[in-house]
Amino acid sequence: MKILWIDDEIELLKPFIYFLKEKGYEVRAVSNGVDGLNKIKEENFDLVLVDEMMPGLDGLEVAQKIKNYDPSIFVVMVTKVSDEAFIDEVYANLIDDFILKPLNSMQILAVIKRLLEKKEIFKESLVREYLRILSSTKNFERIEEWYDFYQQLIKWREYIVRFSLDDLRESYEDILREANENFAQFIEENYIYWLKNNSGPIFSHQFFEKFIKPNLDKLPLYWIIFDSLRLDQGVIIYNILKEHFLIKQNFYCSILPSATPYSRNALLSGLTPEKIFKYYPNYWVFENTGQNRYEEELFQKLLMREKISLKYIYLKVLKIEDLIEKLDYLLNSDAGIIVIIVNFLDFLIHSAKEGVFIKEIAENEDSLLEFTKIWFNSSWIFQFLKKLKQKKRKIIITSDHGFIKVKKPTVIHGGKEISLNLRYKSGGGLRVDKKAAWLLAPKDLELPQEFLGEEYAICKSDYYFIYPTKPREYEKTYKFTYQHGGISMQEMILPVGILSPLD
Repeated sequence: MKILWIDDEIELLKPFIYFLKEKGYEVRAVSNGVDGLNKIKEENFDLVLVDEMMPGLDGLEVAQKIKNYDPSIFVVMVTKVSDEAFIDEVYANLIDDFILKPLNSMQILAVIKRLLEKKEIFKESLVREYLRILSSTKNFERIEEWYDFYQQLIKWREYIVRFSLDDLRESYEDILREANENFAQFIEENYIYWLKNNSGPIFSHQFFEKFIKPNLDKLPLYWIIFDSLRLDQGVIIYNILKEHFLIKQNFYCSILPSATPYSRNALLSGLTPEKIFKYYPNYWVFENTGQNRYEEELFQKLLMREKISLKYIYLKVLKIEDLIEKLDYLLNSDAGIIVIIVNFLDFLIHSAKEGVFIKEIAENEDSLLEFTKIWFNSSWIFQFLKKLKQKKRKIIITSDHGFIKVKKPTVIHGGKEISLNLRYKSGGGLRVDKKAAWLLAPKDLELPQEFLGEEYAICKSDYYFIYPTKPREYEKTYKFTYQHGGISMQEMILPVGILSPLD
């Protein structure tokens, strides 16, 4: 059990902390409520001991914020008061137990053991609920059902980590894999119809119409796009932000291929790639580099088509200095719409020692999510958002596409004109295993056609393409790396958060 002790006289409690460590508990200690809440956002704790009387945030305020952030954390109030009215107030504030001063080592241990037993009972009920929910069918007929199921999977991954439900890990991965296979089939059966009939989920090219325009009632509006932010990472970020903002959460789907050249160009233009090429051929790039170089121009054209005459700012934050240098300008501009592209995944990777980070996430994807929490809490992006809150700005946070850890190679055959991407390929004369990839013409995906006979092949679930020559070399190099552009819940189902400042 991992314990956090919050007390303004923490130095006097060292004998008790040493006692708990000797009993096998991992204990962290901080001297005030603010530091305690920050620590909870950085690490996972099972139980928090919090002093009732502290300068600044008192114990009850801290306890309430902890429960708002994560109801599964046990909170124990340390207090001198023992009257019945206070105890009623304590429990009314969702505190799990209390310890009376003067402190006694055995009393502390008894409370912790009692809550540990309660946790074991809770774990047993979790396992039963897990088996009941996730053993049900994963072959849904509506996109909303897939949204709900993917959210459940995200929640259960968190439970498995938090409550050390290691016996469920293997079955969880099996369920996720099966769900992605069924999701890919669902997309194959419906995607073309959705595009042709403007139906189904909200897609990248429909985002502006569905989410931005209805929120132009209160200006300025900040539209922040995190490149390669998955829904599970978005949930972590929203949980941190909900202390500062009222957040209305929603979802949309990336177009295919679920990769930046297609999804983000569609997002900022309000058009499918095929129509971008038709209306603005100079703004579509077929080469493998610089495919998003005309994003701002496409956004400007979108505003003109919509007859929106608002002044706008477009900023691509490739390195954090880009944001720091323009902070005052962004906060105090008279622009109506401020669009900020955040190079999220690069920030995440380069904020740690790269070798260590890549090794950890390759072995265990839970590390990716844990590091997302640590990074965001200490990031300039978070500081910027809090400054926007002080100015009472409205914000929309979303992603352009997600990514998936690829695990299974599949051979692709084709001519010389074949693209380099691992999760999707374009070229002539392509041949694929239909179980592993979807093969179709550009017009079916509403993509521009570079040459006659061009086709697109898009990987399903956790497959990735290898060539028939040197297949082992490809497997060794790319297996278990993160890629995007294919058909999976992680790549296509994306978060939308509409943030309004809390008073």
